[in-house]
Amino acid sequence: MARTEKFSLVIPVRNGGGLFLECIRAVLKQSLQPAEILIFDTESTDGAVENAKPLLAKNKPRYFKVLKSEFDHGGTRNAALHAARHPWVLYLTQDAVPADERAFAELLGAAMQKGVVAAYGKQLPHADARPLAATARAFNYGDVRLLQDMAHAPFLGIKTWFASNSFCVWHKQALLKAGGFAEKLILGEDMHAAARLIQAGAAVAYEPRAHVRHSHNYSALEEFRRYFDIGVFHSLHAALLFRAGNANKEGFKFVLGQAAALLRDQSYWSLLKLPFHVAAKFLGYKLGRKYTLLGKRFSRRLSMHKNYWN
Repeated sequence: MARTEKFSLVIPVRNGGGLFLECIRAVLKQSLQPAEILIFDTESTDGAVENAKPLLAKNKPRYFKVLKSEFDHGGTRNAALHAARHPWVLYLTQDAVPADERAFAELLGAAMQKGVVAAYGKQLPHADARPLAATARAFNYGDVRLLQDMAHAPFLGIKTWFASNSFCVWHKQALLKAGGFAEKLILGEDMHAAARLIQAGAAVAYEPRAHVRHSHNYSALEEFRRYFDIGVFHSLHAALLFRAGNANKEGFKFVLGQAAALLRDQSYWSLLKLPFHVAAKFLGYKLGRKYTLLGKRFSRRLSMHKNYWN
């Protein structure tokens, strides 16, 4: 890779615990190393950032303090985008652990394709992932490379705009030219940015050979809250996000695919729990789409990201 294609690594952290240290150790083993590391710490109190400093001493990372009251998914990442010194900016969340030494190299390789302004990688489940979480990852992150652009929108539908800042590299100047990440979003700053860039004529790549481990064992209630927030996001930005179709068809495919995977793996207890999780997601999403009828106070009670409503 040419010298002009150096990249900055950005890791936002808030009480990252042991997974953050795992993440740092895996970063240091990468065959392709970042030209700089930026740590954005939102008032951590668990000591993980301090414990990581000896590991990172040779890399001389830059540390940035973020007030919890001022944290914003898009705003914090925009601050990192402006602070980054190199043409590509790779965002990695504190709980996304590179699964092998080629993760960064494969991701940057995908980003070098003509017309591509962002690339995201495959997310594998953590070792402690329960069957529902593991099968969800397998469905959302397949083994087929994707080039997401307007030409493929009729086939990909709403997934045309999919991207995940848990493990995603962006071309700095292209993203800045598009206005950076949208701020004050409840979630989805990555998908929002991808949609704007693709609809302006660029492309986003999915590289299944770039692996991180990242998953969450959400309860049905947590799924309800998460999908309520997704519903709010989709409601507010429907004109941008539904240009290639709404989320209904993709959601139906997801349920069928997950049920088939659980049956194939003989995860019968999880298969019994699946209808409750599906119902929680469906109800949460539908309520989120109608959040204006619920009022701010009640919406905050239903939401996972409560600071959004402050």
